[in-house]
Amino acid sequence: MMPAVCVLHGIRLFSLEMSGFSIRNPERRIESNPFDVDAWNLLLREHQSRPIDQEREFYESLVTQFPNSGRYWRAYIEHELRSKNFVEVEALFQRCLANVLNIDLWKCYIVYVSETKGTIEKYRETMAKTFDFALEKIGMDVLAFSIYQDYIAFLKKVPAIGQYAENQRITAVRRVYQKALATPMHNLDTIWADYCAFEKNINMTLAEKLIAERGKDYQNSRRVEKDLQAMTRGLNRQAVSVPPKGTASESKQVELWKKYIAWEKTNPLGTEEYGQLARRVVYTYEQALLSLGYYPDIWYEAAMFLQEASQTLDEKGDVKLAQALKVECIGLYERAITGLMKESKLLYFAYADFQEEQKKFDAVKEIYNRLLTIEQINPTLTYVQLMRFIRRTEGPNNARLVFKRAREDKRTGYQVFVAAAHMEYNCMKDADVAIRVFKLGLKKYENEPEFGLAYADFLSNMNEDNNTRVVFERILTSSKLPADKQIRIWDRFLDFESCVGDLASILKVEKRRKIAYEEAQKDLGMNHSMLVIDRYKFMDLMPCSGDQLRLIGYDALKGNDTPSTSTSSNPKPVPTRGPQAASAIMGGAGGHADVARYGFPRPDISQMIPFKPRVNCTASFHPVPGGVYPPPPAAAHLMSLLPPPTCFIGPFVNVEALCSVLSQTQLPSLQYDKSENGMIGPMNEADVKKDLYQLLATTSDPSAVVRSSALADLKRKRGDSDEEDEYSHLQSSTIGSIGSRDAYKRRMNKKNE
Repeated sequence: MMPAVCVLHGIRLFSLEMSGFSIRNPERRIESNPFDVDAWNLLLREHQSRPIDQEREFYESLVTQFPNSGRYWRAYIEHELRSKNFVEVEALFQRCLANVLNIDLWKCYIVYVSETKGTIEKYRETMAKTFDFALEKIGMDVLAFSIYQDYIAFLKKVPAIGQYAENQRITAVRRVYQKALATPMHNLDTIWADYCAFEKNINMTLAEKLIAERGKDYQNSRRVEKDLQAMTRGLNRQAVSVPPKGTASESKQVELWKKYIAWEKTNPLGTEEYGQLARRVVYTYEQALLSLGYYPDIWYEAAMFLQEASQTLDEKGDVKLAQALKVECIGLYERAITGLMKESKLLYFAYADFQEEQKKFDAVKEIYNRLLTIEQINPTLTYVQLMRFIRRTEGPNNARLVFKRAREDKRTGYQVFVAAAHMEYNCMKDADVAIRVFKLGLKKYENEPEFGLAYADFLSNMNEDNNTRVVFERILTSSKLPADKQIRIWDRFLDFESCVGDLASILKVEKRRKIAYEEAQKDLGMNHSMLVIDRYKFMDLMPCSGDQLRLIGYDALKGNDTPSTSTSSNPKPVPTRGPQAASAIMGGAGGHADVARYGFPRPDISQMIPFKPRVNCTASFHPVPGGVYPPPPAAAHLMSLLPPPTCFIGPFVNVEALCSVLSQTQLPSLQYDKSENGMIGPMNEADVKKDLYQLLATTSDPSAVVRSSALADLKRKRGDSDEEDEYSHLQSSTIGSIGSRDAYKRRMNKKNE
């Protein structure tokens, strides 16, 4: 026993070491994955106990890696506060406070001001400005209750000498109360009770009127707050922005945030002031970006909403707020391209278009130049967009200068030549210059089949048939183009000849194309039928049906992931009801390739989806809607009563013994009598006959069906006298062979005797 115990102990120690490897070595984990949040948290716990003078480098790397994480900024600031480094703390607040609208970070800022500014002369004015600034930025947050409560408590403690000062204080407190009651947030009932008590202590007569007026706002906010809880259920607001991996949990968070934003756009508060609605939607976008900072679509949608809101407010006459939203939109774009999305070309281009709408052309050039200076990004698309912008604003001559700059950049791809040629032809109406651009590009990108195809398409559209053939021949005879890349060129060449050439030229190209295919795909088992299809097809119209193409092997030849579509303009609809529905859905319905190949219909396994019952089923995680279902109520109740799976430690089932028992078990036979209305058990006799006849008609080997036990089972269940007439077309010898070889029927006959 001792050696076994030692071995088990060694295995356990080894597993513990392997499991603790990631815990004891977070630095290595960060080196391999800089966005390993768990590893950063382990380092953060370790560094928080050390002096701040030794840990600033770590904190700087932390907030540089996660610049929009309020939790990490707060940890950095609180570590500085423990050492009373107020200058460094204020510098950190200036860096992060305006852009990171995290409620906990802002609460930390308010506490810092209240504890460190108590000795200055204008402490009360400073605190009031701090609270007002905080409410302006994050006063719409659902967790802003403590900020309102602290502000009200602070105002109530402000000494007031004289009736005027007392009225000013009452007005200030009432203003904060009213703003809080109009904001959907948690613990709103507490603020309402305090407000009622506050008004009653001042003036009982006036209190009834004010309470009745503000009661509507309170009830509306309370209703919206309940809807807000349901809408935000499942949101992880403390998540740190990391590049998406495409997991189900990430997709679920994105879905919940987008639903939350769409809900805010519906104006659930019912406010008539569009500026307030726009502020709430923008704040929701800001909260989403704290967790989804690496999703360019969220940044873009937020910027688009700011632009639309600015235009709407400008039309309504609120020019000041409209201008403020434009400035905020610029700030949003700048935060994106200088922060997490500094390599997102989409946001650069959208930002450039926004500045172009504002007639700030110099700013647009600067945006494009900033993107071109990033070495690791392919600049081809940037040059194309810059060339189009310069052509729109400065004319074609300056656009040609951009094209010259692009040619000198070694990182540029062939697409910029195509864009320049089309610009010369479509905008400047100069076909000769466009052809010269293509010829210039062909010298440099002769090994790129896409460029050759673009050149050939351009000449073909200009009805330059001879020049098009010359281009095809030049590309296909080039030694720089590998054989595997010539396939697409040959396909396009054949398509071109089929449109404009005669039969002799078509056959000539087709013969050369077949040789190229055989050289490029030697292991595919080529045949002439595969290639001749391209001669007769047009767009999505094929000379064969989709099933025939699969049988020939055309889809495998072309590398298509999906089978060819229907070739008929009026495809036969698939029945959704009746006895033929199941057969059609599962691949039957007659005339299909599966029937011709296997002798019987087969289901389309690629379309099958698993059935996943879940106890808490709020939304579908399956790629197909409806793939996840809640279990039946009775089963769900039973599952809630059962202990969790982790509690089960045995006994375990012997699978081999269970299979042996099941194989020796005889199932009871079920007898269905034919009813007067033509029903055989749950089945209609006419439907059974129809399905059987269709199965026999579409099966290449009817004896395979006859030999199956299904026919014998069906005859036994019918029990009527006309079965010989119904199946007289079947050979009696075959039916007799069934009786002699079907062991189940022999046993049933003995029982009946």
